[in-house]
Amino acid sequence: MRKLIIIFFLSVFTVSLRAQGVKAGPWVSDTGENAFTLVWTSEVPGMAWVQLEDGRILYETFAGRRIFGRLHRIKVEGLPRGVVRYRIGGQNLEDDSSPYNPVFGDCYEGDWHSVKTFDSMASSCRFSVFNDIHMHTDKYAALASQVDSARTDFIFLNGDIVSAGNYVMDTMVRYAVEPLGSLVNGIPLQYTRGNHEGRGNNVPLVADVFPRSGAPFYYTFRQGPVAFIVFDAGETNAKRSALYSGAEVFEDYLKEQIEWAREAVREPLFRKAPVKVCLLHVPMIDHPDKTDYLLQRWLNEHIVPLLNKAGIDLMIGADLHEFMLCEPGTMGNRFPILVNDNERRLQFEYTRGGRIHVSTFNASGEKEFEREF
Repeated sequence: MRKLIIIFFLSVFTVSLRAQGVKAGPWVSDTGENAFTLVWTSEVPGMAWVQLEDGRILYETFAGRRIFGRLHRIKVEGLPRGVVRYRIGGQNLEDDSSPYNPVFGDCYEGDWHSVKTFDSMASSCRFSVFNDIHMHTDKYAALASQVDSARTDFIFLNGDIVSAGNYVMDTMVRYAVEPLGSLVNGIPLQYTRGNHEGRGNNVPLVADVFPRSGAPFYYTFRQGPVAFIVFDAGETNAKRSALYSGAEVFEDYLKEQIEWAREAVREPLFRKAPVKVCLLHVPMIDHPDKTDYLLQRWLNEHIVPLLNKAGIDLMIGADLHEFMLCEPGTMGNRFPILVNDNERRLQFEYTRGGRIHVSTFNASGEKEFEREF
């Protein structure tokens, strides 16, 4: 009898394992005019693919092999600008003890979703910004519920969505992606790292969850008439070398970004854009506090002159957990610097020939700030 009970429970466990499918996602990352990457997690390891409405099936591969895991990332390329219909699928891996004969079980299939690629020829640009959530998922979900998916080109996660980098994959996804709900199925997620996400022993995981083709946390992109340059300022704590036991090289990392930015702002797609916006977690402000705000003041001194010359129209920062608007000319800046706090969603809208319109909303959906630039 005892043997039969054990066999029964093993049988039930095997059936339930085979029935597993998508755990979280899919979400849209690394979006361009002709490509994007679809990311999701599955309940159990397995093989993954993406099916497009035109009939193409794209598998998750690496160096000539289909790969099996739980975090799946498939780049979809060669797309026309506009709406693309897709669905994800996979097949659960049951036994990979043999290097030559992996055994697969049940397949799963997701719903059809639509995502719109970026389009530099579009007449407008609209997006929402979330920052400094620090794992407060109820607040995050309340702010996300306000987003009008039909009028949003992308969502920008401006750092400190989580609080450290020691999390396993499922925890990172739970706090950073899942509170956004079904928005992520069809609205591209753009991301840069906050100072807290540079802490801990699993920092590369952040780039796995939000993959990019080039550098993971600094880049340029364009939607409609607006070009964006994104920076990763790293760690704000002045005692970072002591905190990381000498394992940090943030100064070299920032100098690397400055050299990159000098070339990036000269690229025609950026240079010819009617409007140019800088996005980063740590705002480049010349704060009177010369100790706690050491990094902000360094950024203001070393990068703001470059951005002035590039014709930046607006900087959107975070990090301070307070709202701040620094008018042009107050700290060597020819553009306004807007710092969003940790309690509000920032909404940006621009239509070609008009003015930049920025609003912020609290978790109850009440508008608390509105300004045109």
